[in-house]
Amino acid sequence: MRIFARLIELIRKLWSSLDGSLRTRILIPTAVLSAATLGAMVVSAVHLHGADIDRANRERAELFTDMVLRGIVAALIHPDPPDISEVLRALSVHRADIEWISVIDSDGVVRHSTRPELVGGRAWRLDELASKSFVAPGDRSQLVVLRPLVDDSCARCHDQGKGIGGWLEVRFSRIPVTAAKDRLMQTLALTAIPSLLLLIAISWWLLGREAIRPLQRLVNVMRRAEEGQAHVLADEGRTDELGHAARGFDATYSALQRSRSELEAVYRERIRLADRFAVVGEVATGLAHEIKNPLAGLSGALEILAEDLAGSPRHGEMVAEMKHQVNRLTQIMEAMLDFARPRQPRKQSTDVNETLEKVLFLVAQHRRGKSVAKMERELRSGLPSVWADPAQLEQVFLNICLNACQAMNGHPGTLSVRTGLRAERVTVEVSDTGPGIPLEIRSNIFKPFFTTRQGGNGLGLAISERIVAEHGGHIAFSCPPEGGTVFTVALPVHEPAEEQAA
Repeated sequence: MRIFARLIELIRKLWSSLDGSLRTRILIPTAVLSAATLGAMVVSAVHLHGADIDRANRERAELFTDMVLRGIVAALIHPDPPDISEVLRALSVHRADIEWISVIDSDGVVRHSTRPELVGGRAWRLDELASKSFVAPGDRSQLVVLRPLVDDSCARCHDQGKGIGGWLEVRFSRIPVTAAKDRLMQTLALTAIPSLLLLIAISWWLLGREAIRPLQRLVNVMRRAEEGQAHVLADEGRTDELGHAARGFDATYSALQRSRSELEAVYRERIRLADRFAVVGEVATGLAHEIKNPLAGLSGALEILAEDLAGSPRHGEMVAEMKHQVNRLTQIMEAMLDFARPRQPRKQSTDVNETLEKVLFLVAQHRRGKSVAKMERELRSGLPSVWADPAQLEQVFLNICLNACQAMNGHPGTLSVRTGLRAERVTVEVSDTGPGIPLEIRSNIFKPFFTTRQGGNGLGLAISERIVAEHGGHIAFSCPPEGGTVFTVALPVHEPAEEQAA
């Protein structure tokens, strides 16, 4: 196990030290797998072919042994039988791979042999002779074939009293077979190694042609696109996966270029409009200052004129209308100044429920005797405070509530105010049961100077939206299908860090 672990660690270190390119990470496993496959094929071929060689060699050995056995039997039945040792030596010259040929008696002792030094020695035990009556493998370097000398085929020999009992042992050298297997192994190995190198070379070339170079080109195109070049093209007309990826990149980059052009056009237009509005705002602010002072004088003069004409109802009515119009112009000028030059909020930890109680009291006084028949409030207790300017929040909530009341003019209904907590934000919902906001004007609700109310200046919701945004919140509205309008203001919960920063 330690050797295996060390081998794994060595392979891991070798892998980490190699180049991390795609080509290397594909070719190295491919080469290892190919080498393992070719090695397994060589070993299998040598094993199978070696088994065939062993089987053929054994069959030839058995045939030769049978031929020797017939030669000995023929010699024994001859009227003048020769010396058996001479017969064995004469037969052994027919094969170069014969180690020796021996005749063994029934006790396992060598009686005749082509090697005289073996005569008289015990070659086999009786139990071995009983179990190896056909072919014995011997050691790894030899093949041993045993044949009984007394059988039915030499009955005539026994009849003449010339038969001998025992065994015929022929030992063959397996060195030629082993040498043939080694030559086969070397031949297959010498064929497999160039094949493996050729396979790696072809894989290297194909990988570079079909994957590496197209990927490098795609990366270069992406790099040029990142640098801001407008006209880049990655598609080469390939029909494979890399071609699909290149066409996808081209389509995506073209869409991004179109979006970028459109955004730049929008930004340029908005900058142009912002510059124009800035100039108009400066002019409007100056005009508001210039007009506000004469309006103050005119209002004072109308007060004096009203006192002088107190005895004339007709003239008094005209003066009252003039005072109303002057006051209206004054309110418009003040709203324009607030919108153009808003004051910085004085933020502090603020209780939204407490602020709404003040606002609802003012709304009740302002709308007393008018169309609002009922006011509902659902102020959630235990709400966390918000970091805000209380006066500006009152301005926002008062403007939304008064707009809701005015939307129900001529349609007695209910004004509902609810507070809650949602996603770390304090929410305030102001809803009415009026006719709702027409669909065609909903996109203009928060635009400055847009109003559908007679006598309105169209700055209330625009100022409210800006105040809520300055407090890190969000204001939105919805019109339920059953009618009415719901305005929702969401303000972030007060964090102690905000107070320290302030």
